[in-house]
Amino acid sequence: MARKVFISFLGATKYNDCDYQKDGLSYGTVRYIQEATLNYLTQKEEWKDNSIAYILLTKGSEEKNWIDNGQTDFKTKEPIIQSGLKTQLEKMNLPFLIEPIKELPDGNNEEEIWEIFERTFEKIQDEDELYFDLTHGYRYLPMLILVLGNYSKFLKKVTIKSITYGNFEISERGTKPGLIVDLLPLSALQDWTYAAGQYLDSGNVEKLTELSNKEIKPILAKTKGSDESARKLKTFINSLNSVIAERQTCRGINIVESTNIRTLKENVADIETTFISPLNPIFQKIKASLVSFDAKENVKNGLASAIWCFNNGLLQQSATILQEFVVSFFCLRHDIAIVDETKRKLINSAFAIKFKHLDEEQWDVNEEQKIKIKAILLDDLFNNVELINLFNNLTEVRNDLNHSGMRSKRNPQSAKSIKDNIQKCIDGFARILYNVNFIKSC
Repeated sequence: MARKVFISFLGATKYNDCDYQKDGLSYGTVRYIQEATLNYLTQKEEWKDNSIAYILLTKGSEEKNWIDNGQTDFKTKEPIIQSGLKTQLEKMNLPFLIEPIKELPDGNNEEEIWEIFERTFEKIQDEDELYFDLTHGYRYLPMLILVLGNYSKFLKKVTIKSITYGNFEISERGTKPGLIVDLLPLSALQDWTYAAGQYLDSGNVEKLTELSNKEIKPILAKTKGSDESARKLKTFINSLNSVIAERQTCRGINIVESTNIRTLKENVADIETTFISPLNPIFQKIKASLVSFDAKENVKNGLASAIWCFNNGLLQQSATILQEFVVSFFCLRHDIAIVDETKRKLINSAFAIKFKHLDEEQWDVNEEQKIKIKAILLDDLFNNVELINLFNNLTEVRNDLNHSGMRSKRNPQSAKSIKDNIQKCIDGFARILYNVNFIKSC
């Protein structure tokens, strides 16, 4: 079972008693925010005996606030008789270990900051659940904690379960209640921003899907599916996942039919997140990435998908989808169902005949197929030499990719040549075919 790990800085300042509250409930009138925060966290969730609380101490904070009677009266210079945090935590009888990380530097330069970072990081174990208290993390320390959290998520697969701050300032020096402030949405926003950036940069939706399961499912479970914003966001991410899967696996019929693109566009149009409102501009960025795709059934979504795959490094998928787009395009111009595998081959035969300048007696087809091919070859587009050469070039690239460049009678193309040739084919087909009408609309 994953450990719950509480990590908190202790300062050297003289702290006053304060009634710290969260959601209208009091978690103790205490001098040290760690007492109230741990009281809140352990009431909110069960903490097993494998849990641990790390209190980060400099020499000054250890002397002033960790041990008893560390503070002195400003006027008399006499020690103030009061319990330190160590004693107070012991009185709580928590069912887990409290471990101080002692003699940390003050962080006055880069070397000292890195020492704090490394000594804290080494305490974290794989798949820990982290609970940060930033109350006394002055100057650079809140940023250090946020970076440490992201670093640990990547290297040790941890989960950040809580980031809190004890707002003493609103208590008017302890005469009114203070507040335990939940800062976890800031970390969640970082996660969503990273996940959205990962999709926009590389087409990877894994992190968005993971966050959907982590952040949205609990909301839907709690509201029994009645939270419309959460429901729409989850539907959107599921549809986005399906759309990307179509491209990754070259599902041409799905790409043309546009069912998932349609659902995606319908949902992104009115997505409004309520649990983290700054997410809205992020999803508008994702919305902008869908502009090239028609929500209606359209074979030209094949070209848009091939371009998307190319831009996201899926070269084999790009070449495959691009060539099948061209074949489907001509199927529709010549009244051939795009799902008719046998008749689709007639388009490929027409391109081969035109490229190789084959005489009719060299055509390896039956009489019925010959009649259809002749009709196809009457298409004005088959007089476009560039188009014919592009299709042949793409055939070579696709075969080279599909056979891993291991064709004994031909020299394999270099990785750069493959990429350059696909780009050339995309540019050429887009220029020649995109604004041409089909004889039969899809």
